Amino acid sequence: MSWDPNQGGQVPQQPTPPPNPYETPASPTPPPANPYGPPVNPYGQPPVNPYMPPTYYGGQPGPYPPVMATPLPLEQALRELPRQYMRVISHPSAETFAQELGKASWDIIWVQLLGLSVLYAIITFFTRLASSALLASILPSAYRALASSASVAGSLLSSLISLILLVGSFFILQGLIYLLARAFKGQGSFLQQCYSSMLIYGPLLTLFIICSIIGIIPFVSILGLIVEIIALIYALVLLVFATMGSQRLQGGPASAAVLIPTGGLLLLACCGATILAAMIAASLNSTY
Repeated sequence: MSWDPNQGGQVPQQPTPPPNPYETPASPTPPPANPYGPPVNPYGQPPVNPYMPPTYYGGQPGPYPPVMATPLPLEQALRELPRQYMRVISHPSAETFAQELGKASWDIIWVQLLGLSVLYAIITFFTRLASSALLASILPSAYRALASSASVAGSLLSSLISLILLVGSFFILQGLIYLLARAFKGQGSFLQQCYSSMLIYGPLLTLFIICSIIGIIPFVSILGLIVEIIALIYALVLLVFATMGSQRLQGGPASAAVLIPTGGLLLLACCGATILAAMIAASLNSTY
């Protein structure tokens, strides 16, 4: 019997369909987290293996990016030189020199080398002339004029020799270092080698100029000599870093490329000084 909505009364209940035994029941709560998931590393990132082979950037071995040549105008490069000097002296590392290689150019190298060498030669001329004048003042009056002329000629000759040696020794030493670095599979150019080394040569020449000025004072000159020796030793250390950064070399090959020609030139200088002293002594003995 069907129900007529016009007759009123209670609406008959529809029968509830039986549950589907094949339907996945809805979960009243989310499933628990997997207790066997990977644990969190309490020690953070694993350390970098220091013995891994070097990274290669554009065919250049070493932990340095490839050099992007962006030389500065000469005026701007001169303004930035004091900051570059302080940076390489206070932060000695191969990375420091590698970051400066993009500014390499021959004009700033020649300006530094010739400018400081000429200034050193001029200062040397006047300081030695002053020292000779002090020495001539204690001589008898009959010999003072001759001693003054000899002191001027000797001071001028000494200054010219200093100028030639400063410029020549720089390129001779850098040429030998560059050849040895290339033999050790170095990747840098001779321009980059000279530029990075000039950042050391410049402050060293400046220190020599200051020591030459104060060298007129007898007791202070000894202190200046000690400072020069310490500066030369530190300059060799910086030169190793400069070779590492400019030639993409490790510490051992870079040290060999620097120390071998430096030791050879020092040995030749000592031999030359000994021969010259022996010739002077022999000429004095023959005179008397």
